[in-house]
Amino acid sequence: MTEEPTEAAPPSLRELRDACQTLSGMPASNSDLAAKLQYVASLLADAGPLPSSPVLLWRESNQTVRHAVIHGTFVVGRAPELPGLAFPEDKLLSRNHFSVCVTEEGCLLRNLNSKNGTAVNRAGETVSKRLLLDGDLIFAGNHILAFIGQT
Repeated sequence: MTEEPTEAAPPSLRELRDACQTLSGMPASNSDLAAKLQYVASLLADAGPLPSSPVLLWRESNQTVRHAVIHGTFVVGRAPELPGLAFPEDKLLSRNHFSVCVTEEGCLLRNLNSKNGTAVNRAGETVSKRLLLDGDLIFAGNHILAFIGQT
C-alpha cells in the first residue's frame, strides 16, 4: 500500500500573526497594521527600481516618491552635516534630528536630542534608539519616512 503525499497544513492563526509581526515590526493586534502595510506598498509601487542597500523612502508634497541610500551613518534633519538628508523647510525638525547607522545587527535609528522627538511606527511615541525592521515608519517633524532594509 502506498501512502499518498499529504499537503502541508495551512499556517495557524498564531503563525500568521507572528509573520505579520516580523514583516511589520508592530504588535499583531495593532489596528493600524493594514494602513501601514498599504502605505509602504504604495511608496514601493511608486518608487521605481531601488538600490540593494538600505534606504529611506518618503513622498514629497507633489506626491513624488524619493529615496535616500543609507551607508555608514546617515543623518536626517533641517540642516544635517553630510552625509545626510535635509528638509530645510520643516520647522519641526531639529538641525540634526535623527541618524540611521549601519551596524552588524542591522540599521540602528538614534534620536539626536531633537526638540520634537522621533517616533517609529506610532506617531507620538518617541524613541531614543531602535533597531529598524523592514517597513518601519519613522515620524519626524512633518515627515513620514519608510525604512526598507533590502536584506
